[in-house]
Amino acid sequence: MRKKHAWFMAQYILLGAAAIIVIVPLYFTLITSIKTPEEIFSSAFRPPRIPHFENYFLLFNEVYHLQTYFLNSVFYAIAVCCTSIFVNTMAAYAIARMKWKLSKLVMVLFLAAIMVPGHATMVPLYVMTSKIRIPNQAALMLIFIAGTIPVSVFLITGYLSNVPKAMEESAVIDGSSIPNLFFKIIIPIIKPPIATITIFNFMSVWNDLMLSLIFLSSENIKTLQLGIMKFRSATYTNFGIVFSAMVVSIVPIIIVYLFMSEKIIGGITAGAVKG
Repeated sequence: MRKKHAWFMAQYILLGAAAIIVIVPLYFTLITSIKTPEEIFSSAFRPPRIPHFENYFLLFNEVYHLQTYFLNSVFYAIAVCCTSIFVNTMAAYAIARMKWKLSKLVMVLFLAAIMVPGHATMVPLYVMTSKIRIPNQAALMLIFIAGTIPVSVFLITGYLSNVPKAMEESAVIDGSSIPNLFFKIIIPIIKPPIATITIFNFMSVWNDLMLSLIFLSSENIKTLQLGIMKFRSATYTNFGIVFSAMVVSIVPIIIVYLFMSEKIIGGITAGAVKG
């Protein structure tokens, strides 16, 4: 009984420590975003006496024009997520349900791609896309989409492997075509892994810095993360503005997670284990 009680106490302590590790940076970011520079350096963790919400309004003026970077990131994230769902669901369906000689080899190649560090491919990808003269914005989006394929196909294929084929067989007997079968039966069934890969892919694109830094040079196509980098200078940095921009960048991820959180756990657990 004592050992069980001690185990529960240890779990609560570990969970409490993990919660503190997550909550403290968020608290610091939030309170810093509504402080003046003087308050930030005089009392870092103390809430401001008077909240300065004008930091958020300044982000969208003609000096910082954060709305341009924000909308660019929204465009990249939505375009990549939608294309990823379309491509990866069909690829996973072909591997999991259709019988063809190279299906296992293709799956092995996808799994091998997961083990390749993304940073090791950045320079070769830039050189390759430059030589074939693909516009930087299009090249970046193609690289984002390609980067979503291995994990997405792995999760969806694992999920489909656990789904009985009875509904599909009945639809085929009734004369259903493959496109009709895919869009009307398979897509509703695999909503949990679709929600999982959507939030993972959205976060990957939204938080990306290195690829965007390499491929995007024009101001009007830069992402939010690159825009936040501009708020710093060699001589002076208004940390209130920087942290308020960080808060703005966090909000879309929280919104996407809240909308899809119910299906995420199911998609991970069912898609990661085949059997």
